[in-house]
Amino acid sequence: MKVPLQDLEIVRAKDENLRQMMIEIENLTEDISILNQISEMSSSLHSSHCQLDEVVKEMMVNLNKQLVEQQNSDSQLSCLDLTLNTSNGLQNISVMFLKPDKRASWEETFNDAKHKLAISGDRRPSPELVTAVPIRKTRAGLQFTCAAPTIGETGKDVWVCNSDGYVGQVCILSLEPEPTVTSCNGVCNAKILCITSVPGINNSIVNDKGIHTIEAKEEQNTIQFDSSSSSEEDKSDCDEPEDNKFTVGATADPVTIENVEESNDGQQSTMWLGTEDGCIHIYNSSDNIRIKKNKYKLQHGSAILCIIYLDNRVFVSLANGDIIIYERDQSGGWNTTSPLTVAVGSATMPVSKMIPNAVNSDLNKPVTCIVISGNGVWLSLQNSSLVKCYHAISFEFLCELNLAPAVTKMLTSCDDIIRQHKAACLRVTSLLACKDLLWIGTSAGVILTVVLPHISPSTVKLSSMPNIIGVPHGHTGHVRFLTNVEWHISTLDVSRHSYKSKPEQRTITRHLIISGGDGYEDFRNTNLSEIAGREDSTNHLLLWNI
Repeated sequence: MKVPLQDLEIVRAKDENLRQMMIEIENLTEDISILNQISEMSSSLHSSHCQLDEVVKEMMVNLNKQLVEQQNSDSQLSCLDLTLNTSNGLQNISVMFLKPDKRASWEETFNDAKHKLAISGDRRPSPELVTAVPIRKTRAGLQFTCAAPTIGETGKDVWVCNSDGYVGQVCILSLEPEPTVTSCNGVCNAKILCITSVPGINNSIVNDKGIHTIEAKEEQNTIQFDSSSSSEEDKSDCDEPEDNKFTVGATADPVTIENVEESNDGQQSTMWLGTEDGCIHIYNSSDNIRIKKNKYKLQHGSAILCIIYLDNRVFVSLANGDIIIYERDQSGGWNTTSPLTVAVGSATMPVSKMIPNAVNSDLNKPVTCIVISGNGVWLSLQNSSLVKCYHAISFEFLCELNLAPAVTKMLTSCDDIIRQHKAACLRVTSLLACKDLLWIGTSAGVILTVVLPHISPSTVKLSSMPNIIGVPHGHTGHVRFLTNVEWHISTLDVSRHSYKSKPEQRTITRHLIISGGDGYEDFRNTNLSEIAGREDSTNHLLLWNI
């Protein structure tokens, strides 16, 4: 029987008995290694050490005997379970080997062949997992909601938002020198629903004292941002007295702006956080949230569902169906007195996601995830495991991807009940287009990638369906968000250095994909990792190099 190698996968057993056997064999092997070291050290003793040698020799014989018996008696270690993906579904195949080492050698050869197949032709190996970063919960029920990287030359941080429905927390993930969570602090008394980075302005208003000012004219009001520190008592910025705020404008959705002291660094990039209670909290990207409060708080009448920045405008979608558009004036500040309000949806069908182009042919289901890459718009609908692709110019429907088979394939090592439950409740939870890959997060914790097809302005139909590839590492629970970070690292090229000239400075661009979700799962799990699956309830950040 000839079987395509790409349709064959190894089933990763995860029962406790096999785990315990592997641990016992590792312990025996380690003990034998230690006894060998003791034997070598005893030979350097000047005094008589016959008794010690006899004891070591006797222990060595007993441990080797136990190791051989353990390896020969454990038939499970000599059995390898495979799954074959056929037109009728998955079929299970069991292969028995004479010895466990034969099984290990064959499995290593099999994985090497799969890897070579993946990098040949149009296929590619799985993204390289850099690290898994656990985020300890300071309150029960905290879950990831959204994340965004900072913007700028020094932007090497990612702001990760958590919430339990009552408080909003921001964790700062610093990427250099190694990915580390530097702080986790509460910033408001509401759930943070969205976050986006807004670039800094190119010019600003500075008075003769070198301080940025707010133009409080009747026709317009502009705001600019500073990095001034707040006092310790201002840490809880959601319960501030009314005399620290003022309402500007008379739009359909009045905006309340917190009045704060200004300083002279309005050119900095900012982070805009939207909350369930209708607030937009604005921070400078370089702010230390442990000691600095938000610079501005824009209060709207409905929950903030999505915020995007495009062409010197900030677009804010509200739960009442309106889209608020903030524009910069000639000075570079934001016009908050009279933002443009566009009524698009309604309270029952609000605008939940925004990109420059979008289309949805199903009026009964809202769009939950949407990204654009080139001329392709990729989206998923509420409670759906399908990803649809539309043409960004002609709005023609191009293809539809069913994620269920790929997710089921990745869950072959899970318990039957868990696998059935995840399959029954499967839906898309996040989408990300980065470089030439579409990343898909699911409610099952499985992360999938699709090579983005070339879509020209005249494309009316894809020549072939894109392949859906499962990423070996994922989450035990839902994938809460996907985001990407790009930054530049300057290095010295010593190879081109001569004694007459200085080393040349080179700039290396790094790309990281970051997923946030419940727990961490290694779906390969060939050696039953002690890390993966141990803390299913702990929020984890997974980082990949691409």
